[in-house]
Amino acid sequence: MLTRQQCSTVNPCQGAGSDISGCISNLKSVGIGSHKFIPEAADAFLKMKEDMPEDIRNKISIGSSFRDAKTQCNIFDWDHFEATGKRRKKGTSGVAVAPPGSSNHGWGRALDISPKEVQDWIRENGSQYGWCWGEVESEPWHFTFCGDGPNKWRGCNKICKGRIKYKSPTGTPSTSTEPTTDQQPQPGNMDSLGGFFKTMFQNLKGSGIGQKQIQEITEDVDRISEIIKKVL
Repeated sequence: MLTRQQCSTVNPCQGAGSDISGCISNLKSVGIGSHKFIPEAADAFLKMKEDMPEDIRNKISIGSSFRDAKTQCNIFDWDHFEATGKRRKKGTSGVAVAPPGSSNHGWGRALDISPKEVQDWIRENGSQYGWCWGEVESEPWHFTFCGDGPNKWRGCNKICKGRIKYKSPTGTPSTSTEPTTDQQPQPGNMDSLGGFFKTMFQNLKGSGIGQKQIQEITEDVDRISEIIKKVL
């Protein structure tokens, strides 16, 4: 998270490094306005868009995609946050917004899209492309990319329906910068168990185990989980 002092500068990213939300530069356009995402998310969005029924696809209107740190700083209500500890968008009575330096928009992993017909289609079908709804339940327009690439949101295991089928051709293994107890398996929940082991194996990156081996292990975990669910 960036501080209020950092936000008050012309460039909050200066000195913060590229590992801060809103300070990344590896982005790819989706050909709609100036909207961009990380390459993996952009590829998945374009594939999802291609697979939509034409009447739905033609209605797409993107309100927000990648959001740089300065923009996030400008919309965050610092006075309200410092007085109450609650996070809201400036000029609203309580619209939720992530603190600067932590937003999925700043990681190139969030999408605000309309109208309702498009939202409904993505809510029903988007998970197979890695685009999942539920990060902010009060916002029907907000979707989070939970597929390949860096800085995967820690809550993705909770909001995606089923397995992600589409893999970006430019994709890299998903990682999470914030380990969380949300990923601990719950008794009787094989989806959570599978997600827990996959996260554990992904965290082995750099331990000497090759990425191919990790991928093979996670695929085995998926198969075993499916078999146990059928038996139970």
